[in-house]
Amino acid sequence: MSSSDEPDAARPGWENFAERPVPEVHGATTAPEAELAGVLQRRHEELAAARGASASAATRVHATLFELAMLIGTLEQQVNRAGEPREAVDEKLRHRELKNVKDRMLDVLRGAGVEVRDPKGLTADEVLDWADPVHWLQSPEFDAEVVAETNEYAVFHDGAVVRFAQVVMGAPAPAPAPAPAPAPALKPEPEPEAPPEPDLQVKPDPGTEMPPPGQTPAPTDT
Repeated sequence: MSSSDEPDAARPGWENFAERPVPEVHGATTAPEAELAGVLQRRHEELAAARGASASAATRVHATLFELAMLIGTLEQQVNRAGEPREAVDEKLRHRELKNVKDRMLDVLRGAGVEVRDPKGLTADEVLDWADPVHWLQSPEFDAEVVAETNEYAVFHDGAVVRFAQVVMGAPAPAPAPAPAPAPALKPEPEPEAPPEPDLQVKPDPGTEMPPPGQTPAPTDT
């Protein structure tokens, strides 16, 4: 008998396998057309829900705008009344009326998730992500880079900036440049000595006596 007919001890037998139950299939298998139709139906439902959310948001925006329009009309009325001549005692009442309209407008905006922020006085690091500098001022009154003036407020919606603030930044004045060191004093060069002046006096010949001043010399014999 050849070696190929001998039983192989390493070869697994039926006793090495365990029986596993077959899963039950409930109903008929879904056809590809039906599965695709189900996916399209769910997609249509998602789109319809998104359209409904957009329509609801648009309705809220419109309602906010309409209420703000009413308040702006009230504000215009108050501003016109403020221009009329009144006694000084009415100044506090006029200010209170304008502030009341302003607060109502801000409350309407907050109800719609809109917030208005004034960055004046904040440092450059605090407004880095929601303010655009349009000009810089350098002055000794500033100890650091801060917002000196606000031209336009920033607008946030649901915590995210939707309109950057326009600001004027203040910065410390630059330190004065150090004075240049004085140049070393140069020693004056000695002035050249003037040459001796020539003696213009006529010296008499030896043996000739000069007459005293005021006398004419006597003629000599030739």
